[in-house]
Amino acid sequence: MMTEYSIDNLRNIGLVGHGGTGKTSLNEAMLFCAKVTTRMGTIDDGSAISDYTEDEISRKISIGLALSHLEWKGCKINLIDIPGYA
Repeated sequence: MMTEYSIDNLRNIGLVGHGGTGKTSLNEAMLFCAKVTTRMGTIDDGSAISDYTEDEISRKISIGLALSHLEWKGCKINLIDIPGYA
């Protein structure tokens, strides 16, 4: 069953910055801390949740937007991992 959240309990967060500043790693850490995943994926080993295409894994950069979500202290947080390279 899907939990319904009031507008007061919804947060949308865009992870924005230059390439290589750790946006995808921050996304991984947030998902891990919220217990969405059982281990933190890494860019180097190709296991990051938000970098899942073959090109992203081989280049070790985000190419497209990636959406993920977590629940924290009664709020639903929608994360948008935004690529830092053009």
